[in-house]
Order: sequence, then structure tokens, then C-alpha cells
Amino acid sequence: MSGAGSPTYPAKTIAKLLMLTERRVQQLSKEGVIPKAERGRYELATAVQGYIRYLQDRMAGNASQVDSVDYHKEKARKIKAEADIAEIEASKRRGEAIDAQEVKRAWQLILGEVRANMIGATPARIAQLILGIDDETEIKRIVRDEIELAMKAASESDVDDLFDEAGVASDGVQ
Repeated sequence: MSGAGSPTYPAKTIAKLLMLTERRVQQLSKEGVIPKAERGRYELATAVQGYIRYLQDRMAGNASQVDSVDYHKEKARKIKAEADIAEIEASKRRGEAIDAQEVKRAWQLILGEVRANMIGATPARIAQLILGIDDETEIKRIVRDEIELAMKAASESDVDDLFDEAGVASDGVQ
């Protein structure tokens, strides 16, 4: 398979010359970058030329990508992100959107209020109301009524008042 008496060299020699591993030489041969002359052997000139062509193609491909595609793509991505941020800010100013952290704080305050009512005042009220009652059905009704009262109070809580009491500004700044 070797052409017109050109000497061939093992992958080890080609690898050493090109500063590659033998495995990489074999991979490049499978990819058609370094032509194989015969089983496990390569012509020196075609191997070096193939590898140089491969490196030049890679450099040309990377240069054009860095110079044009990446720059424009990244600039467009930045402009889109800035537009998205401006749109979100405008929605917040119109009252159509709120900050996720503000929602989280509001829920924490509301659930804290529910917890305080359910654990604090409700058991004491229930204990006073059921004192001396032996009828299980009546005790269950009283407990249910008190839970409904606590839940109604929670549902009617004014989040702005809770924020004011907690020292949190309505814009989420403390």
C-alpha cells in the first residue's frame, strides 16, 4: 500500500514526531486526518501534512467562530437579557409582578400569624369552652368552630399590616 517506495513508520514514531500519543495518532487515522499506508504504519510526509492541515482547519474554524458568530451571539444574548430585566422592572412598577423574595417573606409572615393563632390563643379558648363538657360530638363541634375562626382570621389578615409590624417595607427592603 505504500506509494512508490516511500518508507513507512510505526505509529510510535509518528506520535513522537507530532508530539501525540500513539492512541491519538490511531484516532486521527480513523478520522482520515493521518492516512495509513499499511497496517499500523504511516508515510512520514502524508502524516505530517495531514496533521498540519487538521490543525490549520481547526484554527481557521475557531478564529471565524470567535470573530463573528460568538461575538454576535453573545451580544444578542446580552441585549435580550437587558430587555428582559427592563420588562420585569416595568411590570413591577405597574404592580403586575412582585419579587419572589417579597412573596416568600409575605408567606412566612402569614404562616407565622396562623401558627401563633393556632398554637397560642386557640388552645386556650378551646380549653375554656370544653371545660365540663362530656359529649364528644359537642367537643368536636367546638374544636372545629375554633379552627374555622382561626383560619378565617388568617384569611382576613392584611399582608401590608403584617409587613409593617415586622418592619419590612412593602417594596421588600428592610
